[in-house]
Amino acid sequence: ADEGHHEFTYSLYPHAGNWRDAQAIRRGYELNYGLTEMAVSHHEGMLPAQHSFVQLRADNVVLTAVKNAEDNDGVVLRFYEWAGKEGDVTIQLPPGARSASETDLMERPTGSLAIQNGSTTIRTKAYEIKTLKVQFADASGTGTK
Repeated sequence: ADEGHHEFTYSLYPHAGNWRDAQAIRRGYELNYGLTEMAVSHHEGMLPAQHSFVQLRADNVVLTAVKNAEDNDGVVLRFYEWAGKEGDVTIQLPPGARSASETDLMERPTGSLAIQNGSTTIRTKAYEIKTLKVQFADASGTGTK
C-alpha cells in the first residue's frame, strides 16, 4: 500500500462547540465527495436555474447514495444518521413520485411510507442507515417505469 503515487487532501475546519454542533461529518462529506460535472450541449432545459433532485430535511443525516433500484423499478435513496440523534427525517422527493417504501440494505421492502405534498417522513434511530425505494409514474400514467 505504500508504493506508487498517493494524493491527500487536508482541510482545517475551525468551529465553536463540539464536532456534532459544527456538523463536521457533513463538512467531511462535502470535501471528499464533490459534485461531478458533465458537459452537455446548450439547450433551454425544463428546470429552473436552481433545482434540487432530493432534499433531506435534517442536519444530522447524510445522503450517501442515489441509484437505480437493483430490480430496475424505481430509485433508491440511502442515508445515515451521524450525530447520535433519533428523530424524524423528512425527504422531499422528485416530482412524479407515486410510492415510497423503506427497504433493507438488499432493497427488500420492510414497510410502506406515505407521500404527502411530494415528501415522506421516516423515523431514524441514532447512527442508523436507512434505505428508501421510490417509484415513479411514467408519462403514460400507468405507474410503471
